[in-house]
Amino acid sequence: MAVFTRVDPAELQSLLTALGLGRLLSTTEVADGVENSTYFIEVAADQPSIGGTSSRFVLTLLEAGNRQQAEFSTALAQQLQRAGLPVPHLLSDASGRAIHRLSGKPALICQRIDGTHPQQVTEAHSRAIGEFLGAMHVAGENFPLSHNNLQGLPWASVTLDTLLRELPAKEQLSVGDQALLKEQIARYRKLCEQDAELPVGPIHADVFKDNTLFVDEELKAVIDFNSACTDYLLLDVAIAVNDWACNKRGELDPVLVKALLDAYQQQRSLTQAERQNWQDMLCFAAALFWMSRLVTRHLEASDLTRREDKDPNEYRQKVQHRLIGVVAIPVVSE
Repeated sequence: MAVFTRVDPAELQSLLTALGLGRLLSTTEVADGVENSTYFIEVAADQPSIGGTSSRFVLTLLEAGNRQQAEFSTALAQQLQRAGLPVPHLLSDASGRAIHRLSGKPALICQRIDGTHPQQVTEAHSRAIGEFLGAMHVAGENFPLSHNNLQGLPWASVTLDTLLRELPAKEQLSVGDQALLKEQIARYRKLCEQDAELPVGPIHADVFKDNTLFVDEELKAVIDFNSACTDYLLLDVAIAVNDWACNKRGELDPVLVKALLDAYQQQRSLTQAERQNWQDMLCFAAALFWMSRLVTRHLEASDLTRREDKDPNEYRQKVQHRLIGVVAIPVVSE
């Protein structure tokens, strides 16, 4: 269950009225997700002739409570939506605010979009994700806000120390796994300290399959901008490749990698510096999610709230395979 905060129907109705959406018909808890409370809501339109007899929306309560994060991710999603990218349209009140208040938490409401998360990734899926990321990075070039990655290098260093100190005895990392994670963090720290001239800008930081909606092979929406931040654009690409272009053993699928990167570079060409640091970025991106899943599984689970349980070992395997070799970034045809 991924609902941590219960919503009072009367309070929700007040918000719907303020947004001019109509009368609340139903709310349904959504079990997907890890960090926030999500509901599907159905509303009877005040003016049926305009929007039909009812409309469907998604309500998200931001549980983390980081105001800067909420403002950054909301503003970014709005800019991308205005640029014509497939992201949910966040509903604003009369003052233009898209971050509302409900049950004592920041809340977002957007139109519900039809679609499902792809189960078997095809070349068409990979191309769609590459095209989206490239267009997003271009559209974010003049984005006025900045927000540090809350799960970047500082987080990785602190989290590894926490894992080594607090993991239950039977779940302790082996000496080899400890060394593997320390190596990735050290490599990435060196990359950052060398000022590798990697382009920086707003990134989604979580473009996984379960944060997308497709109808067949057509991308309808990229959702959940709650991890959006300012960081290396290449990190966004590496996170996506590690999820979208891998087989079950964690090995990269050359066909899917090429499809994603070719489509990306139709929107934005990757630089020479990005090509040179591609393997390090893929390794660090995999290490980040290995540690994140270890924390979620072993340090944050409770009897009251069962969070989505994803296997940390999947990303351990991906780190190991990225160290063996990666699929090179294809050269863009002139």
